[in-house]
Amino acid sequence: MTPTSRRGLLACLILAPLAACSTRPPVAEEEGPPPDLPPLPAVRRIVLTHVRSGEMVDVIYFHNNAYDPRAMQRIEHLLRDRRTGQVGRIDPLLMDFMFDLLQRTGLPPTTVVQVTDGFRSARTNEDLVRNNPNAARESYHLQGRAIDFKVPLLPGPALAEIAKTMQRGGAAYYPSTGHTHIDTGPNRTWKTR
Repeated sequence: MTPTSRRGLLACLILAPLAACSTRPPVAEEEGPPPDLPPLPAVRRIVLTHVRSGEMVDVIYFHNNAYDPRAMQRIEHLLRDRRTGQVGRIDPLLMDFMFDLLQRTGLPPTTVVQVTDGFRSARTNEDLVRNNPNAARESYHLQGRAIDFKVPLLPGPALAEIAKTMQRGGAAYYPSTGHTHIDTGPNRTWKTR
C-alpha cells in the first residue's frame, strides 16, 4: 500500500463516522428527495478559487433569507467556461450542496475550495465528450448545476462518499484527475476513471 493510499484510507476511516452521523437512510430515486432536510444556517459563506487562474471569490452568498444576487454573480464569473469565457447561471442549490458538504466534514466556512470546472458551454462540452471518456453528453455543467473541485485538507474519495450520503444530487470521485464532482441532478453516482 502506497503512502497516498494509506492516507486516503485513514481519512476515510476518520471521516466515515462523521458522515454516518449526519446522514439519513438512503432513499430510492423514484421516492423523491429525503424528507426533512436539516436547515442550513441563516448566513452562508463560500470561498472558491480557480485552480488554473488563481482567481478567488470569498462571499456570503445567502443572508436575510435570500441568495445575494451580487455574490452569485461573482460566483458565476469565477465558474465561467474557461475555454469560451461564457458566464452561465449557477444553481444556488449547488452552493448549498458545497456549503453543507464542508459543514459535515467539520471544516470552517473559510475553507478554500479549489475549482477545476464549473459552467460549460455547449461547444466546450462537445469538445470534452469527443476527447474525454469521463465527460457526459448531457452534463449538468451545461446547466450550471455541477462543479468539479478539490479540498486540499481532505482526500477526494472521502469527500465523494460524504456527498453521496447527503442525497442532494450526483456525486463521484475521479481518480485520474483527483477531483470530486457534485451536482444538483437526481441522486446517483457512477464508475469513474
